[in-house]
Amino acid sequence: MTLAGGAVRDDDVTAAAVPLRKGRPRDERIDEDVTAAALDLLATEGFDRFTVEAVAVAAGVAKTTVYRRFPTRNDLIVGALLRLNDDIPPPPVAGPVRDRLVLVLQGIRRRTTESVRGRILMQVISEGQRDPDLAALVHGRVLAPRRQVLRDIIADGIASGELRPDVDIDTVVPVLVGPMLYLGMWGSAEVALGVTVESVVDLVLSGLTSSPASSSAG
Repeated sequence: MTLAGGAVRDDDVTAAAVPLRKGRPRDERIDEDVTAAALDLLATEGFDRFTVEAVAVAAGVAKTTVYRRFPTRNDLIVGALLRLNDDIPPPPVAGPVRDRLVLVLQGIRRRTTESVRGRILMQVISEGQRDPDLAALVHGRVLAPRRQVLRDIIADGIASGELRPDVDIDTVVPVLVGPMLYLGMWGSAEVALGVTVESVVDLVLSGLTSSPASSSAG
């Protein structure tokens, strides 16, 4: 501010002379260390002993560092679970609907039991029964992107005429995914050994495609 006689107030000089400081860029290495530590803790200790403090110690960072990235315990859990999507192969973008569905669903069935990440995700789904807020976060930020792959394949099938135009995608997706989780959890049991992904897909598709009779009637 200019005072009487043309003098300049000290605080204006300071503001003009000192440029605005920009925040330091976020260190992605720390993000990876924190989320990796969180996944390890979920795998070894489960939810009951999962705390932000324990993750901070395991990652070798201050608790405030974790909170700056993940304001709540649930945010930290979801941030870690997003890492579970790192090993998902790219979705098939060409080929018959049946073949594309089989490929994606085989991955879901296999990851349910064959990896620590798959088992962690099953624990989280179970924990969501007790914590609706966590369940909503996991579904919206972790599961929904996975399910979108199936939604896109089914939508492509409707557009190409392979599937009926009145198919309800929101109903079909859980009908396909549910058996994969069941078969994955009971993978070594006799009840699951004789059931293939192909047989599940063929059974579901039998209700999604137009029958010869209905096609000729149209």
